[in-house]
Amino acid sequence: MRISTTQLYDSGANGLLRNQYDLYKLQNQFSTGRRVVTPADDPVAASQALVTEQKLNVNQQFLDNQGNARAQLAELESLMASVGTSLIDVKSRWVEAGNGAYSDSELKAIAVDLRSKFQEFLGIANSADANGLYRFAGYQGATQPFVQEGGQVQYKGDSGARQLQVEASRFMEVSYSGRQFFEAIPEGNGVFVTGADTGNTGSGVISNGSVLTAYSGNNYRLEFTRTPDPLYPTDTTKDTVEYSIYEWAPGAAMPGTPTSGPFAYKSGDAIFLPDPTDPTKELNVVITGDPATNDSFTLRPSATESLFTTLDTFIQTLEQGNKSDPAAFQNAMLRIGASIDQGIQHVLDGRADVGARMAELDSLSALGGDLDVQYQSQISDLVDLDYTKAITDLSRNLLQLQAAQQSFMKVTGLSLFNFL
Repeated sequence: MRISTTQLYDSGANGLLRNQYDLYKLQNQFSTGRRVVTPADDPVAASQALVTEQKLNVNQQFLDNQGNARAQLAELESLMASVGTSLIDVKSRWVEAGNGAYSDSELKAIAVDLRSKFQEFLGIANSADANGLYRFAGYQGATQPFVQEGGQVQYKGDSGARQLQVEASRFMEVSYSGRQFFEAIPEGNGVFVTGADTGNTGSGVISNGSVLTAYSGNNYRLEFTRTPDPLYPTDTTKDTVEYSIYEWAPGAAMPGTPTSGPFAYKSGDAIFLPDPTDPTKELNVVITGDPATNDSFTLRPSATESLFTTLDTFIQTLEQGNKSDPAAFQNAMLRIGASIDQGIQHVLDGRADVGARMAELDSLSALGGDLDVQYQSQISDLVDLDYTKAITDLSRNLLQLQAAQQSFMKVTGLSLFNFL
């Protein structure tokens, strides 16, 4: 095979260019710290790295959302804690107001303090975040949730809650509906609520009661009668006091005649419903004092009551005083005390709910942090430069280039004219 001078020069030049390109490629790798500078360097690794980098970016966005959600929930929990602390203060005022020695003017002084508490609760309920969105307005973040109209506090928000996506399949609520937090507080003992009729003239006071085994959800009414002793008609302490029970299902009309009774009444004795003679029955209430004829007490399933309604009722009760009708005052105070207790528990439940979400975020963040490290490690394995191998390749390629240059000079320098 004959090799022309042109072929000789072209082959040598191409070899030098290849060696120089290899060195240029290594130089780029050293300057970037990456083995795969362009997809052409390793198409398979480049495509795998792109997929992994997309996963990394999505995971980092979730981590950002988790941090945002944690900050919003921390602020929300702080507001809930303020409500709980203020409610405990209200309960202390309730205990103070129960002092039978307080005059009506002293009770009104407590009512003045509670009115400031009322405004404090209203301010918390209408608090907004740094973006001007009301925290307790549900989805209606731009709408002030609680407005005083006609002497009552009306809720203008909705029952929703704003959410953030904190994981691929997890949308977490980062707000709380004012209807859920401030208005959905159970009445009475949380299962049923007792009350005294406004027309009572005796001194009977009914407790908030408790559930013994179960509760059917029926309504009850206890009606009292007093029969004077024939031998001592003017001595009311010798009267025979009895009560009859009416029982009916929710939504039905109260029966026209008692469903059971009459039963003998003794102040302070437990009354078991629906059968007062059987302590294993559903419910237990206690009535103290001396009910008059036709006095009645009721028991119905618990509904929900707004915190603002409870406070307003408390204030009005204090302003009316306890001297004109001590029994009515005590019955009202017992029910108010039960509502405050339910409110405190409701706030604790809300804080526990928010705390559970924050704990979940901690777990998600720990998992997301691990994934972040894993994705970065995978990308590094795919595209980052192995400096040990790269330095070896650089030394080898330099040697090859130097050898190629030397050989090219020697070969191109050959000529018969040098020997003539």
